[in-house]
Amino acid sequence: MRGSTTADTARPGVGVGPHAPEEAGLGCPAGKAIRPGGQALADGVLMRTKLAWAIARADGTVETGPMARTPVGKVPGLRVLAGLAGGLRLGVGRGFFRGRAHGGNRRFLVVLAVTEIVALGLLFGLGPAANDLAPAAAAALSIAAGGFALAIVRRAAPASLWRYHGAEHKAAASFEAGADANDVDAAMSMTRLHPRCGTNLLVPLAVVGIALSGTSSAAQLIGGAAALAFVAEALTLAARKPRALWARALLAPGFFLQRHVTTAEPSREEQAVACHAMAACLEEHARQLAPVVVPSRPLAPAAV
Repeated sequence: MRGSTTADTARPGVGVGPHAPEEAGLGCPAGKAIRPGGQALADGVLMRTKLAWAIARADGTVETGPMARTPVGKVPGLRVLAGLAGGLRLGVGRGFFRGRAHGGNRRFLVVLAVTEIVALGLLFGLGPAANDLAPAAAAALSIAAGGFALAIVRRAAPASLWRYHGAEHKAAASFEAGADANDVDAAMSMTRLHPRCGTNLLVPLAVVGIALSGTSSAAQLIGGAAALAFVAEALTLAARKPRALWARALLAPGFFLQRHVTTAEPSREEQAVACHAMAACLEEHARQLAPVVVPSRPLAPAAV
């Protein structure tokens, strides 16, 4: 796994459009698009494909490496859970706890942890009382609690994290539109709302959570995991057919949250960091696809 390097390691021009991947030296089958994902940090951006990841930071350093392979990578539902777990492990382990300016990243994790603890405390503390409420009132209480938690995270987390989240989306959208991965101007012109953002999961999962609120803990755990896999697969399909009416309806709540809560417009410098992460990730992707050359050895002389 490669360590940190200076910011000039990614070659300009490596990031052509995903619908012509063989021209980029990425070796993908014709017509098969590369769909990058990512994660915002307080001091940079993590970008990843199925084969590679890269983290670019505001201090100019870049770290790259291969994505861990999973045996369920082609199994619907399970591939979603495996991907989320792998991405979370990578983002927390290498993204949030490394880098020279990781204080903001740790602050974000602390905010998330405290908010989750408070939410769970309210859930268990108000559980008996909520059971006596009408379904509509219980649902309204759950929605209010979720909105309150989002507001806390938005205010308490570093502002740079939301801007880097927007920069991550713009870099991915620009690449998917066919622009060079290092073209900052092209990325700046893109929308910061992305159909594959994890924010899009929040509202559908909240609806499922409300529906399962009267069931046992085991049913909520199993049902929640199944709903996560199903909703993520549905959102993936919606991202591929964004003009369909059902897709627009499914994506609309997530787009609303992205616009007003989980992303912000990045500066040009922040966008450059995200574009660098995209280009470095594509370079690592190409390295992972390159055939392994086994050096030939001379034949041993025949025995006399």
